[in-house]
Amino acid sequence: MHFLEEGRLSEVSLSLGALISSHRSRRNLTLADLSEMSGVSKSTISLIETGETKRPSYATWRKIAEAIDIAPSVIINAFVDTTHHPRTLELILAEVITEGWEALVSKVATHYLESPKVDTFRALDHIDRTARDTENKRIKRILWDTIINFTRSRGIPSYLANALYERYLIERDDFARFEETYRRGKELLLYVEHLYVEDRIDYYYKMGVHANILDLHDESIDLCRLGLREDRSDSRPKASAYISLFNSCIYFGDFHIADIYLKEYENSKYADFRKNHFRATLLAKKGQHEDAISLFNVCLNETDREGRISIVVDLMESYLQAGKTDDLMLLLETEDQFLPEKMPQHPYRIKTLAQYYRRKALCLISMEKYDQGFHSLIESIKYYKHIGITTEVIEGIRLFLRHHRTNNKNLTFEHMELIENICDNIL
Repeated sequence: MHFLEEGRLSEVSLSLGALISSHRSRRNLTLADLSEMSGVSKSTISLIETGETKRPSYATWRKIAEAIDIAPSVIINAFVDTTHHPRTLELILAEVITEGWEALVSKVATHYLESPKVDTFRALDHIDRTARDTENKRIKRILWDTIINFTRSRGIPSYLANALYERYLIERDDFARFEETYRRGKELLLYVEHLYVEDRIDYYYKMGVHANILDLHDESIDLCRLGLREDRSDSRPKASAYISLFNSCIYFGDFHIADIYLKEYENSKYADFRKNHFRATLLAKKGQHEDAISLFNVCLNETDREGRISIVVDLMESYLQAGKTDDLMLLLETEDQFLPEKMPQHPYRIKTLAQYYRRKALCLISMEKYDQGFHSLIESIKYYKHIGITTEVIEGIRLFLRHHRTNNKNLTFEHMELIENICDNIL
């Protein structure tokens, strides 16, 4: 076994030596020239080029590489396989992170974890600390992925659970992959008992809200209830979980249970202006549209512009159910008072914008205002795509094509191009 290891190292060193030799020859440098330029002795350079030096130091490689303009990333990529020295690998990892060399981050971190010269748990702790101290989110995710792959293959559930949790927190902010992030996040359910209680509760709540935004109401209810089962505090995440539970119960038509969760939310010190909005929603779902419309309008007057869009979406539905199309059209004419001035930073609000434009589109199309309706439907599709809800993107395109067909409208080249662009990367 020792002989095979020596042979492998010699082969790798020879390839590194060949790299040095080829660059030296290209610049017409003698060993003496390179020695003078790098400060490394001729004998050492010669041994490196012939592969006879089994483990040349990283400092030696850097001196030679810098002297003949070999890119540091190239020399690191070649060098890292020649050493298992923990401190050297830690220094190299710090360098590739600072430089932002993403492919090398994964390679060096994996090699460090696999090194027989460092205790596995010490190595995992080092990569964990490094990930937490790194500000670059892409590199953070690479480091967590490295821990995930390593611990999953070796059956180390406590570190695996923590890395899955941290990766989920990062990926959750990538709205374009919102569905995929939820699916990936569900792997942690297999190891969730290994999280600290606070992190486990936070995970349940975040996944519950996530599922609610994706209209996975059964899963949302299950996840939020798992969090509530362990949580004895009053917190903002808990209040958000009550909102998700309320929404899911409304979806299933279970208005009695929805009312219970709404009261829990209203009793939280973290309840805000939305409690009246939810109360109006419950009235509307019970068919009490006049009372609901009155309360929705009170909410609109009491809420700032950024918070109005979700109220408007529900008010539109009540106007339709009550047959008040004139009031609905008057509401649509006041868009400048409730549409956000810039892109919202929360996926729920982005989804609400998508819902608004779809409802507006269907209203306009029903009134034979086709061009305006089709424009609004395209806007809806764009917002759904922004948060990566593929099923709703496809449904939006289906509605768009169906209404063209049923109303004998031809697709314009502009619309064809828009649909083609929307379809890019959604599957």
